[in-house]
Amino acid sequence: MKRVSSGDLDEKGHYLRLCVFGEPGSGKTWFGASAALDPLTAPVLFVDYRSQIVALRSNPSYLEAIEDERLVIVTPGNYGELSHIYTFLLAKQHPSFDQFFTKYGPPKTLVVDSITELQRSEVMRVAGNKPDRFLSSVEVPSPRDWGSILNQFTLLAHLFYNLEMHVIFSGLEGVDFGKHDIGEAPPIVGYRLALQGQSQRQFPAYALTLMRLDRVVNVPNTFNVGYTQASRARTKEQTGFLPAQIGNPTIPKLARWIRERGVSKDDKQVT
Repeated sequence: MKRVSSGDLDEKGHYLRLCVFGEPGSGKTWFGASAALDPLTAPVLFVDYRSQIVALRSNPSYLEAIEDERLVIVTPGNYGELSHIYTFLLAKQHPSFDQFFTKYGPPKTLVVDSITELQRSEVMRVAGNKPDRFLSSVEVPSPRDWGSILNQFTLLAHLFYNLEMHVIFSGLEGVDFGKHDIGEAPPIVGYRLALQGQSQRQFPAYALTLMRLDRVVNVPNTFNVGYTQASRARTKEQTGFLPAQIGNPTIPKLARWIRERGVSKDDKQVT
């Protein structure tokens, strides 16, 4: 048994433990890839679970980072391949990944995009369906299947968020609707991470920061606005060093604020 010192807290506190969600087009993929543009958070291992990585083509800086090994994108074929990724990140070496990080050393940031799609595929697989095939009928998971999936994703969050590096999971946005009369549009009462079952509550519990990305309407070249701890969004910020709302957030910007214990006077933010 080891007693935790203030130095231990400070060392572990340098890393982002982040989960980000938003509607399609809010900038989650761009946000995750931004870690490759700064030596503080690059190189990046970007795990693509059918996210919109094609959108990165419109940014020359991202294309350069891919060619330069600062942004290494891998597409696992199944959930089980995450164990190889975890082994590599834990031991900082693995035959399957060493070849990808020869120039700048092991990755400083892990991005998994998206956790929503990963869970959908796993739900389909556990229920006996083929996740990548069109099906005329879909088997429904049993209560035992749901228990297995919940345990998998709880363990996933526990293991990866304890790695000594920046860890970012992204997911789609779920919407909660309030009561309404027949014929009326239901009011939106909240936004949350779109996971099924108890995972939507338990998975984010392992992150220190749960943030929602939102687009700026009618503002060109602005792919997202930031996160807000508004009452309608299930978000949290437990580092103590991030403001309540951030304009044009990037992974390096957040990582630097956490390392430097807060926002400097030179940083511009949405108020």
